[in-house]
Amino acid sequence: MSLMLIGTGVAFDLTLSAIDELKKCDEVYIETYTNLIENEKIAKLEQLLKKKIVSLERNKVESKFLIERAKDACVALLVSGDPLIATTHVSLLIDAKKVHVKTKIIHNSSIFSAAAGKAGLQIYKFGKTASIPNPRQNYNPTSWFDIIKENLKSEAHTLVLLDTEPQPMDAKVALDLIEKTDKDKILKNKKIIILSRIGEDNETINYGEIKKLKEIDLGKPPFAITIPGKLHMIEEEYLDEIEIS
Repeated sequence: MSLMLIGTGVAFDLTLSAIDELKKCDEVYIETYTNLIENEKIAKLEQLLKKKIVSLERNKVESKFLIERAKDACVALLVSGDPLIATTHVSLLIDAKKVHVKTKIIHNSSIFSAAAGKAGLQIYKFGKTASIPNPRQNYNPTSWFDIIKENLKSEAHTLVLLDTEPQPMDAKVALDLIEKTDKDKILKNKKIIILSRIGEDNETINYGEIKKLKEIDLGKPPFAITIPGKLHMIEEEYLDEIEIS
């Protein structure tokens, strides 16, 4: 039959075409391990669709489960943001093609574009994206900071994503990790942007030096951080308006 990958956007804002397709589906699944979604939002969508939405763990999404279900039914997988950006599901498309299962993608907003826009930064001036993982026993990589340094060296902006497993990382934990990893203090007097709950009614955006950011309420998860490189005068003017005092 078919497999659809449907983006839910940065704040669970589904498109009209997504709603139309979901109403036609036999089975609807959702993965929330990359961005926790409130049960109330899922329940509201279930009421609209008049069907159950089943939550899948990462191992189930990465297995053959969805492909097998899609052989005999119209199956949809709801993915936070855009299905093929923040979390890539290209492997599902490849596996579906191998067994002649039709696929369809319904795109949506992504943190990659939303964070840049909300921070007032030009998206084409961004370098590689860095991801800070939650430290675990015998696992505390720092390669993400090398990406930040490389981007700053080339005057590019950096989008920094924070780990969501086993729980979403708090912004101040991320700031502590940045300071601890920044042996050469290249970010000591650097102004950065903390974005909280982008797209939600209670989103917050704060811009300033790390020491000042750590002194204020930065909002609630999920967070993203942008570290500006060389600023265009328009970017600088925008950031001046939101800088914390």
